[in-house]
Amino acid sequence: MPPKNQKPNAFMIFALEWRSKHGKRLSMGELIKEAGEVWKNMDEKQRAPYKDRAKEELIMSSRAAAEKLTCTGMPVSQVEKQKMDHENKERQMKRDIESTVSKSVKNDNLEKQSYYFIMVNYFTKTLKGGVYVPAELAVCKFSLLEGVSRVYHTLINPGVNIYGHQYEAQHHADTTHNLPLPPMALGDKNLGNIYNEVLNFIRDPETNSYSPLYTLKECIHIVDSVLEFLKADNGANNLDLKIYPIQYLFYIMKEATCEVGEIEKPSSFYITDAYFERDFYEYQIGIGCQFHEKNDRCKYCTQSYVTRWGYMFCDYMCRDLAIRLEPGRHCPINTNLNAIITPAPSRNNDTESIISMSNASTHTNPVAGSKYYYDDQKTSISDATNKTYTQDFPSLGARKAKKKSPLAEQDSPVRHKSSRQIHESVFSVDNDDDDDDDLNPWNSRSQCIPREPDNSHFDIEYGGLNSSDADDCNSVSSFGRGRGRGSLVNSFSSVASSRGRGSYFRN
Repeated sequence: MPPKNQKPNAFMIFALEWRSKHGKRLSMGELIKEAGEVWKNMDEKQRAPYKDRAKEELIMSSRAAAEKLTCTGMPVSQVEKQKMDHENKERQMKRDIESTVSKSVKNDNLEKQSYYFIMVNYFTKTLKGGVYVPAELAVCKFSLLEGVSRVYHTLINPGVNIYGHQYEAQHHADTTHNLPLPPMALGDKNLGNIYNEVLNFIRDPETNSYSPLYTLKECIHIVDSVLEFLKADNGANNLDLKIYPIQYLFYIMKEATCEVGEIEKPSSFYITDAYFERDFYEYQIGIGCQFHEKNDRCKYCTQSYVTRWGYMFCDYMCRDLAIRLEPGRHCPINTNLNAIITPAPSRNNDTESIISMSNASTHTNPVAGSKYYYDDQKTSISDATNKTYTQDFPSLGARKAKKKSPLAEQDSPVRHKSSRQIHESVFSVDNDDDDDDDLNPWNSRSQCIPREPDNSHFDIEYGGLNSSDADDCNSVSSFGRGRGRGSLVNSFSSVASSRGRGSYFRN
């Protein structure tokens, strides 16, 4: 064997490879003799691969001698450099977000500033290269004034068979979006056209620039991989897009709206992150594509993701700027705005929702695979807001509504009860149905009214007992709590001194 400190060379690499194929039982001397004859007959073209390998091993050995390595064989300096690059990139993202929001505040354009949200679904992640194979994509345009105004959504057929990843892809699809796998995938096969349509959707016609896209912090690398996959197709525009974390935008915008509205700001980004993670509209139906609505997977639809993100922004910030909510843009189309009570600004204003609990779900949106969806619902907003809503409280018990004659409704004067009358009407034990309409629904719950005791042989009339009655009750009145201390005390002298609860004591 050659010494350990011997530098690698092309002939030794060839000799070791030749022995593994032809002379496994040869000693080192015999190996060098026989492999040397073969090496002499090789030309430069045949020797070139071994020379290149020798150079690479020489470089690696010199690096290993100069610096430390990690447990995976990667130089520590390279790991630290990657970490520093990632921190610098994240710092630059935050500066860009802060600059965009601050400029909108300075130009008095905070509520009109547009932002674009993006979300993707994928089939699987390849083992080689870590590429995410796309399945679905959605982008929406959002501003505080107009809410979710436009949505672009499409299903994607990647056009490649997922060899070696069938089980992982099927398991991921079954637990999330439930889309059929290639080659039976739905959607557009022209990947370059999809990427160009995304660029046209987010392009600013005035400045001819492309706005950054915002998505979940933990999904930025997935969105980057999917966009690179689409951009690699023929005909795609070779433009790089910026992907920023939506959670930090949520925090910076909340600070800006609080400053403009002159209310208390959230103390840290942990508060806004916790609010955003609640995802109040996670199970809201009617905001996803037709495929996911039909298969009851609206929660995982990318169109549902970007739409409910816009709803959460509006729910948390529109009241700071006194922006009127419009169903279908700032909140679900069937939201009862009359039931929303906007609380006055307080120290808890950043942890309460104003419309999260006043939703039902009957609205349906565009079909799966549709390209552009313009959510212009100006015509239907006035009809939706003018409806009258009735709230029922099933947990409090249903109340029978009594019909009144029209004359009685017109002629009956408004009567105001005094506080004493209200107190008596609430705590009365009258079972007349005429008084039920005057009661608040919450008063039908337990009011801590003591129940009248049932008649039994324990009932004693303490005021009119004679000596015979006292003797009959002698064994009974020595037990129990809170018995009277009147004329019975003298007659029960022998029992009054007994121990225990509720005993009778002499005066």
